[in-house]
Amino acid sequence: MTDRVRKNDIVFDLSPYQDAFVFSDAHVVFLVGPMGEGKTFAAIAGIINHANRCGCDIRGALVRDTHTNIKISTVPDIKSVLKDMVSFHDDYKKMIIHSRPYKVEMDLFGIDDPAAMSKLQGPQYAIIWLEEPAPIIEKANAGLPVGVYRLAIARAARQAGTILRVQITQNPADEEHWTTKEIYKPRVVARDPDTGVEIIKECFRIPRGDNKYLSPLSRAANIAAFQDDPGMYARYVEGREAPVLRGKKVTPEYNPSLHFMHDVELPVVKGAIGIRGWDSYQNPACVIGQWVPPGRLIIHDVCYDTNIGPKELIEQQVKPLLATSKYRGLIHQWRDIGDPSMRTADQSSVSSSAARVVEDLLNTRFEPGPTFWDHRIRPLKSALLKNATDGKPSILLSKTAYLLHRALNGGWHWKTDNSNRVVGSLPVKDEHSHPADAFSYPVALLFPYDALRKDIRELRNMSQRERMSVAMSYAPKRRRRA
Repeated sequence: MTDRVRKNDIVFDLSPYQDAFVFSDAHVVFLVGPMGEGKTFAAIAGIINHANRCGCDIRGALVRDTHTNIKISTVPDIKSVLKDMVSFHDDYKKMIIHSRPYKVEMDLFGIDDPAAMSKLQGPQYAIIWLEEPAPIIEKANAGLPVGVYRLAIARAARQAGTILRVQITQNPADEEHWTTKEIYKPRVVARDPDTGVEIIKECFRIPRGDNKYLSPLSRAANIAAFQDDPGMYARYVEGREAPVLRGKKVTPEYNPSLHFMHDVELPVVKGAIGIRGWDSYQNPACVIGQWVPPGRLIIHDVCYDTNIGPKELIEQQVKPLLATSKYRGLIHQWRDIGDPSMRTADQSSVSSSAARVVEDLLNTRFEPGPTFWDHRIRPLKSALLKNATDGKPSILLSKTAYLLHRALNGGWHWKTDNSNRVVGSLPVKDEHSHPADAFSYPVALLFPYDALRKDIRELRNMSQRERMSVAMSYAPKRRRRA
C-alpha cells in the first residue's frame, strides 16, 4: 500500500473498510483482519484524522506487549508510510508526526507486566493505540492484558478539549481471548446514569484480499506458513477467530457459517413468543431468544455469571437487559424452560427454589426440561441439522449470543484420554457447559426428537438370523415349477 507525499500534506489511499475505521465517531474502534491487509496503515491515518477531528495538537500513546516489538515491527511500518513526516526520539520511546495543521506526539512503550501499566496513569492523552493485543503464540507475558484496554479507555479522555479515541488493530484472536469477547459485547460500552453520556464501540473487519498492494507472493507465503495449523490459518489467512478445542465437541453438528450471525445483531421480532432457557445454582445462565415463524428459534443474548445465584443473575443482568430498547414493549408472552432440578426446594425453606425465584421475579411460569441427558442431547443434535420450512436453519444465533456460540463451537466438550476416546457419561462442567445446558432445555421441548418406531427398535434388537427371517417373510414367494 502506498501513499503520496506532498508539501506539508499526506494523501492516504484507503479502502472502504479502512475509511470506515479512520472516520468512525465511536470512542472505541477495533480494526480486525488477516495478516498484511493494511491495519497499521489505517491506524496511522486514524491518528492524524483524530487530531483534525479534535482541532488541535494532540498527545497519545502507542502500546504493544514489548517495546522491542514496537521497534522491530511497528516503527518500520510507520516510517514506510510517513517517511520524513515522522521523527523518533529517546530510543524510539517518543514519536512526533509533523502533520498539518495539527501535530501529534506519541509515547511508545511496551507493557509486559502489571507494574508497567503505571505508564498510562500520568500523561494527558487524547488517543491510545493498542497494537496486536492478541499474541501469535500463547505464552507468558505475550499480548496485552484486558486491564490495559480498560485503563486506556479512561486515560484517552484526559487531554482537555479533545475527544476520546481508543483504537485497537489486530489479527483475529482465538474465541476465548478478551479482545474477541469485547468485540462481541454490546455497542454501548457504558452509560453514565447521571448525564446519559454513552461510550460507543465499533468493530470493523478487513476481508481477505482487501489490500490491493499486497503481492501475490506475500499472500502465498502466508498460506504456506500456516496451512498445517487450522487455528493459525483461520486467524492470519482467513481473518476469523479460531475456535479453542479442549476435547471432543459435544455438538459437531453446529456450523458457525450457518447458525451464527458473525456481524449481524438480529432484531427482536415484535409479538413473537419469548424463550428463556435456564441453568442454575452457583453458575447460573439464561439464554434469551424467540420462537418465530416458520418454526425457528432465534437466540438474541446470553446472561451468565459465576459464584452467584439465579436471583442475582436476574436482578443484575436479565431484567436490565430486558428493560433496554432492544426488548422493551416487543415481547408479551414468555416461556421459561430450564433444569428440572431448579424446582428442588432450598434447604432453608421448602417454599423456596430456583424455579420459584424465576417465577416471582419475572412473573412467569417455569417449565422443567427433560431430566435425562439423552433426552436433551438427541433433540439438540437433531435440531442443529434441521431446516425450517423456508429452507434456512431452524436455529440462528445473533452476534450478541456469542457466549453460546463459543460453547457450541467446541467450548462445550467431552473429556478425552490420550487416545481421544471420551471419558465419562456427561460433558465437562465449566464456563461453556452452563450456557449450553441452559440452551438445551428449551430446544428439547421446541424440537422434540422423533423416536424410532417400536417395530424398528425391536428389529434392531433382533439377532442376525431373526432379522433375516423377518425380511424373508416380506419377500415375494417363488412359484414352484409344475
